[in-house]
Amino acid sequence: MSTQKFDDSSVDVAVVGGSIAGCAIAIRFSQMGYRVAVFEKKAMTEQSYKQLCTHFVQPHTVPLLAEFGLDHLREPAWSVTTKAVFVTPGGVVETPGGYDPEQPDSYALNLERRVLDPAIREAARQQGVRYLDATSVESLEEDESGWTLDTRDRTGTQRFRARLVVAADGNRSRLAGLLGNPAESRPNERAALFGYFTGIEAPAGNRSVFIMNDRDLACSYPLVDGRTELVLFAEKSRVEGWRGPDGRLQEFLKYFDGLAEAPSVTHAVPESPLLGYSDYPSQIRQPVHGSVPFVGDAALSLDPMSGVGCGFALLSADLLARSFADRSLAGSDLREGLDEYRQRFEKTVLPHAEGICGDSLVDKDAATRQRMFETICGSRELSQKYLALTGRMLLPGEFQRAFMRGLMTRGSGAARK
Repeated sequence: MSTQKFDDSSVDVAVVGGSIAGCAIAIRFSQMGYRVAVFEKKAMTEQSYKQLCTHFVQPHTVPLLAEFGLDHLREPAWSVTTKAVFVTPGGVVETPGGYDPEQPDSYALNLERRVLDPAIREAARQQGVRYLDATSVESLEEDESGWTLDTRDRTGTQRFRARLVVAADGNRSRLAGLLGNPAESRPNERAALFGYFTGIEAPAGNRSVFIMNDRDLACSYPLVDGRTELVLFAEKSRVEGWRGPDGRLQEFLKYFDGLAEAPSVTHAVPESPLLGYSDYPSQIRQPVHGSVPFVGDAALSLDPMSGVGCGFALLSADLLARSFADRSLAGSDLREGLDEYRQRFEKTVLPHAEGICGDSLVDKDAATRQRMFETICGSRELSQKYLALTGRMLLPGEFQRAFMRGLMTRGSGAARK
């Protein structure tokens, strides 16, 4: 348990939202020596976690786990070490080699939220963060010395003072509404269905398989204890007729059974009913509004097909913490820290958003798509850069430049023939 003492009404950093991004930034500011409180509107038990997730922690995120006291989650008892296999219209793109524990950014993790969410909340408490669940921020006001937050919990209302407020309250951010930081919404033309199963044999090396079928993406994620999560991101028209729990499950498994590259579902046994959504647009907000930084889904909530939710939550918290590593929370230091965070976010995170939002549209130009992947699969360098791009370790601009070089080389080779 934490041994840090708190004044009930005064903290240095008030984090609004107690999921992954909120806990992560709370941990980092607490590590810097600040008094930190997290305000989470939902009542939390030790088992509370987000259910609608692919649990695929991208390679760029794996090294960050140590920064938040979560490095133990890389162990086999808690997660499955994995690499991606993409079955594309132009061939197969597969991450080569085995798993090197000394290079944590060389692989991904299938880390379930039922493990990650309680673990990061406990890590925050162990670090000395005051975690206030079932506590909503009803209003807030800034003056020359900081912020006043009026909150409501099970027992009534309480007023807090803080030097810095961080918005980490998700894609429907109430704080964004109170402060006037609207979201830019981008359409997502796919629905999604998520299911957990036993009886599905994991591919060699516990690879996670991503199968592009027309403009759908069918995914298979090996989980701990021999379980598997199957996820289908499909055109809405394809799944809208799958009615009723039993009928929907039957059609879902029939879909995977029709994919030659997918693991066999002949002996699949569902653990629970299918989960899913029919409409999940991407949302983008300013990473800093006034003197309030936004992290996680409160700043950027993208199509879940991209698999960046957990990764960008931890990454945005890391970027904000690094921006204040050698600064105070007052005066010019505060403004410079916020400016640096904005610049880091815009340089590191936002470039991926355009490509992800573009992939959320169901483009019918199959021939162009096939030529693109034939070019990628025909080049070892491009294949590796594509894997780095999808693992969010390479910026889209760098991949695009390499792709254009590969396209010209491929064209020149064809002309010589």
